Amino acid sequence: MRKHPSLSCAALAALTLVTGCAVKNPYISPTSGDTARIRVVNHSAGTALLYASTTCKVDSAPVLAGFSSFLKSDISRADMYGSQPNDGNKNVVERVIEAGKEMQIFTAYQGAGVQCYVEVAFNPKKDEQYEMTYIANGQMCRVAIDRLTETDGKIVREKVEDVRRLKKGECR
Repeated sequence: MRKHPSLSCAALAALTLVTGCAVKNPYISPTSGDTARIRVVNHSAGTALLYASTTCKVDSAPVLAGFSSFLKSDISRADMYGSQPNDGNKNVVERVIEAGKEMQIFTAYQGAGVQCYVEVAFNPKKDEQYEMTYIANGQMCRVAIDRLTETDGKIVREKVEDVRRLKKGECR
């Protein structure tokens, strides 16, 4: 769990602004070029925002997923392996993402007097599917990413080994 004063202030400001309203900088799926798909599964009780960028710019990164009981969330699906119809579950979202470029993911969590931040990066491969699990609570703040495949009608999850933590100050 990393705590950054500048990211902390920015995240809190963002969380304050979006509580009860729509996300200010929503994610827009690419419409051309190589793509992959990612499902984000939220396991946090507070307000969590997950930003994604391929240019390593935190301030302009769009919100890949936003989770909060107060947030008007985009809970769209991208027809992935094991995709469920949009049943109103605010803790799952699926996105089409750029492939072949390193994607940086920045998270900000606020809940019950606890704040935490995780900054990771990985390189999605063309036509692959991924599932990112986000866990945030008073004890931990963690992101795990699995590659999804389907064999004989069963979904197989394989941990993505090249997920790396971003170094302090690497992306600003």
